[in-house]
Amino acid sequence: MKQDFNICGLSPAPGEKISDYVQVGQVCSMPVTVINGAGRGKTLLITAGIHGGEYPGIQTATELAQEIDPGKIRGQIVIVHCVNTAAFYQRVSYISPLDGKNINRLFPGDAGGSAGDQTARFLTENFQKKADFYLDLHGGDIHEKLPPYVYCPSVGEDKRALETARKAAEYINAEYMVMSTATTGAYNSRAILGIPSLLLERGGQGQWSRRQVDRYKEDVINIMRFLGMVDEKPVLPQKPAVVLQEVVYLDSDLDGCWYACADIREKVEKGQRIGYIRDIFGNVIKEYYAEFDAVVLYVATSLAITKGTRIITYGR
Repeated sequence: MKQDFNICGLSPAPGEKISDYVQVGQVCSMPVTVINGAGRGKTLLITAGIHGGEYPGIQTATELAQEIDPGKIRGQIVIVHCVNTAAFYQRVSYISPLDGKNINRLFPGDAGGSAGDQTARFLTENFQKKADFYLDLHGGDIHEKLPPYVYCPSVGEDKRALETARKAAEYINAEYMVMSTATTGAYNSRAILGIPSLLLERGGQGQWSRRQVDRYKEDVINIMRFLGMVDEKPVLPQKPAVVLQEVVYLDSDLDGCWYACADIREKVEKGQRIGYIRDIFGNVIKEYYAEFDAVVLYVATSLAITKGTRIITYGR
């Protein structure tokens, strides 16, 4: 509960919530719900749709905004239903069609940059800096397949914030926990500045299911419990996530047709061929091999692939 809680002009009274669009300069608008609880507590920021084709997180954000009763929580919840609305409505993977950039590689952003840079900066200044904890909901994009897992930051000067994020991650119902050293993602950027943050992955391939969304909502509610925003205690999953300390993200070296030789959750050995690229005539022009024994986290499922596009991720 805050008497004067305000996010971009949305200022619900204690025990109320407001949903509306907020304008990102002259670039775009984003759908936002601001929930001001009836009691005092922390401020939780939830974003979805930084990649517009990752549907389970977007649907989860929409349902949470409708279902959370501000009279039954302590603190504030700010939900950005879909950051990259242009990509969402145009069904574009990864990038913002407004400038061709991946917004999740641009944080903390640049107010004088292109559309994606400005969007990242807008989120940093107007949302992230007001949060005590940040959840960024992702998933496999339109051409991606992955198991449920959580990214936990391991880079930042505030060790207490990193430890809080790590403890919170244990309450996420995920198969894997990836300890991330990235610095430009939305949640990484916040973690570096001392705000506990997590990125959740669930679903993919341009689809969403009731089970995926329900599991996502359970994760968010469990984090609310962890933060003391509701009375119930957080519940650990029946099976703890496997922690991965070292991850390889393989991007395509060229345009062509992609063929994966390993699937998600599959264990691969050092030197094993995990995928290859053919040209449009069917000639093999590039092969990829595992650098070490690992488990496969992510696989691109599209036949067509372009240079610089992620094709497979594995870790240990």
